Amino acid sequence: MRKIAPIAADAQRVMEIIAELDKGIVPPVPVPEMRANAKRRNARLAAPPPPVGKVENRIVEADGCKVPVRMYWPETTASRQLPAYIHAHGGGFVVGDLDMADTVCRTICRDAGVVVVSVDYRLAPEHKFPAGLDDMLAVTRWVARSGAEIGVDPQRLAVGGDSAGGNLAAAAALALTAELNGALRFQALVYPVTDLTCSQPSYKDLGTGYPLTEARMRAYIDMYLANPSQATDPRASPLLAASLAGQPPALVILAGLDPLVDEGLAYATRLTDAGIEAEVAEAPGHPHGFLGWTKESDASRDMLALIARRMRERLH
Repeated sequence: MRKIAPIAADAQRVMEIIAELDKGIVPPVPVPEMRANAKRRNARLAAPPPPVGKVENRIVEADGCKVPVRMYWPETTASRQLPAYIHAHGGGFVVGDLDMADTVCRTICRDAGVVVVSVDYRLAPEHKFPAGLDDMLAVTRWVARSGAEIGVDPQRLAVGGDSAGGNLAAAAALALTAELNGALRFQALVYPVTDLTCSQPSYKDLGTGYPLTEARMRAYIDMYLANPSQATDPRASPLLAASLAGQPPALVILAGLDPLVDEGLAYATRLTDAGIEAEVAEAPGHPHGFLGWTKESDASRDMLALIARRMRERLH
């Protein structure tokens, strides 16, 4: 039987804030309203974005895709090329944008000393699988090809993201590790979606009572996939890949009160079984989504600091 940790004090406080913000909202909610609600939550729960050296919005045109990105450079007087981290935001493949990832990306940029490229990938239901993944792949390839132009060392790259973004990062690593010939050195997967079949036990044990419910996750997946049979495609469910051999080392961050906790742990275990270094860090008393709660949660700030430390160790 699963031992479920009591909810942490800071997580309980955030749950109360979310309940107040969502008062009067009765599901199902139209997608535009879902996106507006997510932005409202983020504005309340995210700390003010810290300063970095430079920020630039641009459109990446690569591999047939036109992808908005936001690039962050750390404050540095050195002219040398820096490592780069390509980040995919969370939001169930349906909500989320560059602004919602701003504090997280700025913090990693500042503390890890890396160029961060935040990817505004196409969202469902307007754009079905694999559109978002195609955007992530296109941007990652573009960073690898454009090092001199953007101040990046193309041999020192990392990918990562939270929730749906963790899914896109893991799938990108699976697709590109061999192609990039060792340049992809690290992946940071925060409570990643790795199995769209929703078959892990934590869906039943932790699928109600927290911000991400089983019903909500299934609704996101239904909007993301053009056909339910795509749930077993390893590009959509990296946990189902035939082999994880050769993948870059990973930091896998889990939320203990999350219906996705088992699939995140299973992915880390499969990496380890394939001979890949995979560090697992869990916030046992926290639900899904806590990384964005930088204004209210010690766990959020602690895990962001851990990501930055590990990225600095792997890329510098």
